[in-house]
Amino acid sequence: MARSLKWRLISLFCLLIAASVGLLSIFLSNHLENSYLDNLQSRLVQEATLLSEIVPEHISEDPDSFDAYIKELGASLDIRLTVIDPGGQVLADSLQSPSDMENHSTRVEFIDALKNGLGTSVHQSASLGYEMLYVAIPVKSGTEVLAVVRVALPVEEVYAAVGDVDRTILLSALISILAAGLLAVWVAASLTRPIKELTAIARRIARGQMDAVQIEVSGKGEMEELAHAFRLMTERLRDSINAVSSERDRLSAVLERMGDGIFLLDCEGTISLLNPAAERIFKLEAKSVIGHSFVEAIRDHEIHSIFEHSKSSGKQEMGFVELASGRRFLGIIATPLVSQSGYLVLVQDLSELRRLEKVRRDFVANISHELRTPISSLKLLTETLQEGAASDAAVAAGFIEKIHLEVDKLAQLVTELSDLSAIESGQAVLNLQPGDISTAIKLAAARLSPQAERAGISLGVELPETLPQVKLDENRIEQVLVNLVHNAIKFTPKGGRIKIGARTQGQILVVYVSDSGIGIPEDDLTRVFERFYKVDKARSGGGTGLGLAISKHIVQAHGGDIWAESRYGKGATFSFSLPLG
Repeated sequence: MARSLKWRLISLFCLLIAASVGLLSIFLSNHLENSYLDNLQSRLVQEATLLSEIVPEHISEDPDSFDAYIKELGASLDIRLTVIDPGGQVLADSLQSPSDMENHSTRVEFIDALKNGLGTSVHQSASLGYEMLYVAIPVKSGTEVLAVVRVALPVEEVYAAVGDVDRTILLSALISILAAGLLAVWVAASLTRPIKELTAIARRIARGQMDAVQIEVSGKGEMEELAHAFRLMTERLRDSINAVSSERDRLSAVLERMGDGIFLLDCEGTISLLNPAAERIFKLEAKSVIGHSFVEAIRDHEIHSIFEHSKSSGKQEMGFVELASGRRFLGIIATPLVSQSGYLVLVQDLSELRRLEKVRRDFVANISHELRTPISSLKLLTETLQEGAASDAAVAAGFIEKIHLEVDKLAQLVTELSDLSAIESGQAVLNLQPGDISTAIKLAAARLSPQAERAGISLGVELPETLPQVKLDENRIEQVLVNLVHNAIKFTPKGGRIKIGARTQGQILVVYVSDSGIGIPEDDLTRVFERFYKVDKARSGGGTGLGLAISKHIVQAHGGDIWAESRYGKGATFSFSLPLG
């Protein structure tokens, strides 16, 4: 886990201070050591110079006397004093017997003294076994070198003094680093506290808690300016999110309530969004198709080809597709989004419009057919009369009777169309009164019994002992029953049976007319209540084709429903319902 900014700052400050103090300590230690050695060397140079002036007076003495003198002189000066002849042989030494000492011709200080007039060196004494600082100066008589005077002092004292100073410096450095560390903790805490507060606020904003955020941050100067900028950013972000949320809600509401299907695809044709209408049209579930390809979800190459054309052309493409399943007729519009970031596919279910268009065409064709026959008959009859038939009174009377019949058919057609239009538009006001449906059933049966007898058909009524009263327009309901029974008589062969009945079913009253006629094909059951609709030529004889359409609208005006049930060749049952209460 990454360390926090506070501890990174503290670590950085401590490292910088420790490095600075360490470098300073090393510099001071080296400087003090060099200074001690320089001072010691200066002293030894002075003493060696002084001795180089004294030694010539005694160097001619016998070796033992001279060695004794050197030992006495070294003890008085508290230094090591050595006299070396030009060949490197020790003549006298204040601490050692000259005979026990090795030749010094290879010593650095001896060589430099002979060569440069002064030689210095720090090395371990072979005879004493510890490190010393040596200074050597030649003893001359004129230009002749008589000997080399070498003075020396141990450097342990120097190192001991430097060590004491180093320990003092180290202690001071540790104290400085500790104090600096505490200062760094305070400074880092002061710097990071407002940052932590802003971080906590940012996390609350990220969780969507902007309304509850109060941006109050400790700190002055830049931190105060940062908090102010953060406050402005939060307010603008809150406004932007509210605007986006509002826009999203409006868009979601539009998509939810649209009747047209919407697919939102990315550049590769993968579904990222679809609305409920698209789910309904293609029988999909959003959670199972989002993230899948468009063609995989809809499984229709014609629709997918319209999308591919839009993708390749970069323009809006339109087309129409008829689905084999469900007999749906769809209009497809594929549109590239701005900056080619994806595609919008609009699916319009035009099945109902197409059905209505077909109904309109059928209506025009049917009414043309219904009008053509009587008009043609009238034209033929009138032309025949004009051509001389009018001179024969008996023939003319027959033709006039036929003209009356055709005019009556036209009048019936116009009347039924007028009734249908009035009922559909709500202009026909129903006289709803509480009544007994049995009365309307018995009246309709009595009215059509003679016609059924002439056709050789049995017409019966099946009613329970009691039926609840319903609100109805008795004349209109009787009209419905007459239309249904007349239709049953027309399409039931001789020897057949027709039954009229009623029953209660929950909160509705169901009235039915069943026959043992030729029945209705299953595909035509949903269309028999359309205007002028006729199943086939076998059922097209007589009538205007408007009776069932009028019956449907009368029942719906009562708040009920009407439907047909049939097995082709096994008869049919027409039923309608009326609400109770």
